[in-house]
Amino acid sequence: MKKILIILLIALALTGISCKTTAPAPASGPVSTYEPVIEGDVTQAKVNEVLTEIYNEYRDKLDLSDAQEYTVVRGDTLSQITRNYYGNLRDVGEAGPNNGFYFPVIMMASNSIIVDPDLIDPGMKLVIIDLKKNLDNPGIRKAIKECLIDVAYVYNKKGIPVTEEGLKKLAESL
Repeated sequence: MKKILIILLIALALTGISCKTTAPAPASGPVSTYEPVIEGDVTQAKVNEVLTEIYNEYRDKLDLSDAQEYTVVRGDTLSQITRNYYGNLRDVGEAGPNNGFYFPVIMMASNSIIVDPDLIDPGMKLVIIDLKKNLDNPGIRKAIKECLIDVAYVYNKKGIPVTEEGLKKLAESL
């Protein structure tokens, strides 16, 4: 009887050890394994393709409850819209002048309505998430951080260092 009990305990211990080795990555690990890549000449088509991949990678991690809709009007810029909605928020990282570098979040939430933030048109209907609510969730905060880093890469490739650095600084502050 003792031998059977010992064998069962050893089998149980071995099962426990093998389960520990297949446990999911800790919360501090990456949300995604996606790595954006633009090879060769940087064309608008390549930029659009990579930005679409980035937003598709992270979109489903956002909490869209309590989101608002905004319709773009003539003269709008995405960073100006972003500042209008998120400009007065506090404790949301170092987003630069009036939180304008949060524009990728609006792009993500808007489900491919905008592909390139520099190309928006009147009539586009954008989704404006509750940024504070999303950032209060550690998993969503991490997804937003990784998205910002990926979008910064695109701005590096586009040769726009001010936006690249602003996005990186914001991501590092989250």
